[in-house]
Amino acid sequence: MLVRRTVALAVVASALAAGCGSKGESASSTTGDTLKLGASLSLTGPLAREGGLTKEGYEVCRRAVNDKGGVRVGAKRLKLAVKYQDDTSKPDTAGQLIDQFNDQGVKLVLGPYGSAATEATAAVVERNGQVMADSSGADDTIFQKGYKRTFAVLSPARAYAASMVRAIDELAQPKPRTIAFLSADDGFSKTVTEGGVDEARKLGFKVVATEYFPNGASDVSSALTKVKPLKPDVIVSSAHLVEGIAVIKQSRELGVTPAGGFAETVAPPTPDFSGTLGKAAEGVLGSTQWTSRTVGKDRWIGTAGDYVTLFGKVYDGRKPEYHAAEATAACIALVDAVEKAGSTDADKVRDALAALDEPSFFGPLKFNSVGQNVSKTMEVIQVRGGKPVTVWPKDVAEAKLKWPAAGGRS
Repeated sequence: MLVRRTVALAVVASALAAGCGSKGESASSTTGDTLKLGASLSLTGPLAREGGLTKEGYEVCRRAVNDKGGVRVGAKRLKLAVKYQDDTSKPDTAGQLIDQFNDQGVKLVLGPYGSAATEATAAVVERNGQVMADSSGADDTIFQKGYKRTFAVLSPARAYAASMVRAIDELAQPKPRTIAFLSADDGFSKTVTEGGVDEARKLGFKVVATEYFPNGASDVSSALTKVKPLKPDVIVSSAHLVEGIAVIKQSRELGVTPAGGFAETVAPPTPDFSGTLGKAAEGVLGSTQWTSRTVGKDRWIGTAGDYVTLFGKVYDGRKPEYHAAEATAACIALVDAVEKAGSTDADKVRDALAALDEPSFFGPLKFNSVGQNVSKTMEVIQVRGGKPVTVWPKDVAEAKLKWPAAGGRS
């Protein structure tokens, strides 16, 4: 009996030691010669397309870092690995998966797709003492809750529609006078719309309507029917891919034809937008976090043009869009912070991220006191011949704005 009891106690002690060690630096972030990051992503569900693009961006970072010898941590070089889990496009599930990563000792995480999931995971990251590089959670409300361990590489939500309004104000001839805003009713889209409305009024436009539709809706006809009799010069939509496609498609069906054209967040830069809408996509403006004309250079990727080349090598000649680019940038920010900290300890990496001030192919990586990247300018594209063409700001424009735009016209 004594022998059995002694063995049992030894087993328990060993298990407890392993459990404690799993959340320390040695087991968390490093296994042998590998630095492991965790990522909860929408690989199935309504946001699977955007989640897949985000994963592609993380994979480009992983390959680029490993091709250059890996991550230097003190005197060691570690290969970069990313462990993915599918959150099925559900914010609560994303938070649970981040908790699971923590239980496995993974303290350094890459953000999920979208503001709702990012907000859910940011709370968990804070509680667990993890650190998150946020690639696509732009909603300003995430950063108004006192979190100290989430850092977003992308421009804040209020810049999405505001950037398109500014581009129209600077470039459109004849200059439109009235704008109607359509928006999904999720937190991110509402924040985007608030920023756009404020910018429009500041610049002297008359906002004739602000209409909302359910997040993820493929039928937005009710909102369009309310806007139609107002005959706005421009319709600006804060929408994700499914909703953005619905706005253009159903505008044609209902005869909603603004004199100037349409502008939308998120959707127009993605290949699926033009691929689904065909000629109806022509002329639509879109706000984007990144284009191949973005100014900046880093040691992992090089320039924005180099990113296009690298992405094409990894993904059979395809061209990247901003979802992938912002994901790669978030991964680079976390890697750079590890190297600057000389450690994978979460507290040290957090401090290094907070102090980061680096150029990159994505633009500047620099965070304010609440973890937002307010130093980066968003860009505006216009769909031309089925492809996004940069038209604003002027210093990175590939072509002049075509105005009035043809998108959505019968």
